[in-house]
Amino acid sequence: MIADELAATLLNSSPDGLMLVTADGTIEVANRSASVVFGYAVDDLVGMNVDQLVPMEKRGVHHRHRQRFREEPEERPMGTGLQLFAQHADGSMFPVEISLSPVTVDGELHTIATVRDVTERQEVRAHLALLKDRERIARDLHDMVIQRLFAAGMGLQAIAGLVEPANVAERIAHVVDELDETIRELRVAIFELGQADQRQTLSAHIAALVHERSRNLDFTPQLSIEGDLDDLGDLVGDQLVATLIEALSNIARHARATGATVVITREADSVRLQVTDDGVGIDSVAKPMGGISNMMWRAAELGGSCRVVAASPAGTQLEWHVPI
Repeated sequence: MIADELAATLLNSSPDGLMLVTADGTIEVANRSASVVFGYAVDDLVGMNVDQLVPMEKRGVHHRHRQRFREEPEERPMGTGLQLFAQHADGSMFPVEISLSPVTVDGELHTIATVRDVTERQEVRAHLALLKDRERIARDLHDMVIQRLFAAGMGLQAIAGLVEPANVAERIAHVVDELDETIRELRVAIFELGQADQRQTLSAHIAALVHERSRNLDFTPQLSIEGDLDDLGDLVGDQLVATLIEALSNIARHARATGATVVITREADSVRLQVTDDGVGIDSVAKPMGGISNMMWRAAELGGSCRVVAASPAGTQLEWHVPI
């Protein structure tokens, strides 16, 4: 009696579905986990043919497999690499791992079938594969596409002042601005690829961005973040990143600077970006379609302000301030 109770306790404590199946496929014993896995009551499973738990289109094949197993019974552990599916009581299919162990009961061949629902595991694998693919795409965009676009823009910028007539130079400048905007959109796309599942914080993204932009400078800008940026809304965060990219691109193209600082301050009801370089300074009037105008437009769209002033003793300072 005690042995029977212990056996029942062990059977029902297993997290995997356990079934004792006769040579003709009839389920004689099933535990509670098998009931949960397949969606049938234990009493309904007992007496059912195991073929009924296999998707309809696979039942003929499964029947032949059972016959071969009866002729040459051997243990088959889980994790054999087989792609197996079972059918739930509601008709849906789900991936499983199954181990088979032949046993003799009262002189007759039986099989202990252990069934494990691996839906969650496969979803995790698929999720990790998706993240890996996104990482590859983001890396390719960053290391190849963006760098080539940036190099093309720098090349066009270098020859803009050497061409005549003036309207040709203006058209080249416009193409450079379009390349800048394309680079900005690509960076936002890369950021969103990371944010979708890896949940990279805005502060971490900005730090990585400043470090990356140092490739196009002869120095690494000093970065200071005061306050918590990570609960900023997507709109403000995206515009902050875009403005910072624009500011660092302007330094790389125009400033001939030897150093720069980036200070981002999160206040109670606003966020402030200040970018200062020690370069040659800037004209007092921004180009109508230039990067400075873009930064001003982004601030205005958020109800904020943006100004570019001379730094002391030399260089340029950008002050971008928006409410949140």
